Amino acid sequence: MIPAVVVVSGLTLVVGPAAWFIRKLALRVVGVAPRRQVVVARRVGETIELPRSTLTMAPGNYGLWFGKNFEHHALVGDVEHSDEQRVVRRLVKGTAAVPTEPFKAQWTGHLMHSPSEIDPAWEDTAIPLRDGTAAPAWLFRGSQPDPPWVIHVQGIRTSRLVTLRSVEVAKRAGLTSLVITYRGAGDGPVAPVSYLGQREWSDLADAVEFARSRGAPAVYVVAWSMGAGVALELLRREPEAFERLVLVAPATNWSRIVQHGSERAGLPKFVGPLVTWALGSQVGSKIIGMPAPLDFRRLDWSGGYNLSVPTLVVHSQGDDEIPFQLAKEFAVAHPSVTLVETARAPHGWEANADPELFQSALTSWLSSPSSAS
Repeated sequence: MIPAVVVVSGLTLVVGPAAWFIRKLALRVVGVAPRRQVVVARRVGETIELPRSTLTMAPGNYGLWFGKNFEHHALVGDVEHSDEQRVVRRLVKGTAAVPTEPFKAQWTGHLMHSPSEIDPAWEDTAIPLRDGTAAPAWLFRGSQPDPPWVIHVQGIRTSRLVTLRSVEVAKRAGLTSLVITYRGAGDGPVAPVSYLGQREWSDLADAVEFARSRGAPAVYVVAWSMGAGVALELLRREPEAFERLVLVAPATNWSRIVQHGSERAGLPKFVGPLVTWALGSQVGSKIIGMPAPLDFRRLDWSGGYNLSVPTLVVHSQGDDEIPFQLAKEFAVAHPSVTLVETARAPHGWEANADPELFQSALTSWLSSPSSAS
């Protein structure tokens, strides 16, 4: 048998440019480096002027990271007016003075700059992992006596700050929140690539054990985007791992997501299957630099197993990264799923574009008597 390293070396020499292209596309799927929307902005009186785009025109409140290292945060409100090139939105508040001269900034769904905006008494903690390492986490104590714990799971290429929108809802309901990290996610344990939930599930399992060991009478999970795969894979392996689940803009079928992304980029239809082949094969994964290939059959949670817990899915038809159709198919495949469609919103911004529906849906779900242990 020819060693895999020889096959990979030969393939790289023969089709070097093609291999480079496939690797580049594959890393768009599994790469863990953060990607945010960078814009050139400026303050005009009590407003912020931004270049017009689908993202900067989205309704609701958003965040603007600015400063030398993007360390400052401004909360930006509704659109006041716009033209073909620019949009002017209300400036609500900032952690530092926002410059009047043009500056580079990161446009984001982060509504808060730190956990202290939810609770000044929040706690920094760490989750012991089964491999002997630890993952940092934020802990927000609930006001109810012996409240259920809600574990919030971020998506890929982002940070724990995205989950503060759901932490705020749980806090108002009096529940305890644990905001975790997992391997390759933001400031979690370092990993070269993401396995889209196929390996990261064990980090969530360890977080659930952490919550129960500290007296949690019940554990619920709120998972964002790729975090859905982390939660769903844990339930596939351990159907009674936790009692209740919320999925926001969930990634439930990765082969379809890859195909959608390649077509949205204007690439030929064969590119999507080529990328999933590369990520799912021994030879292709070596080219990409992955220790092991992905199993795309397991990265489709829309069928093939029984979802064991009541699940709320919050999604929008405005999502151009993960098609809303996948949420509908997921809900049809699993009778335990309740699907809530918000107003049109870019990916993961349902809480920004439709805050009343997002908050009421989560509050009802997390506080429902049927969710009690």
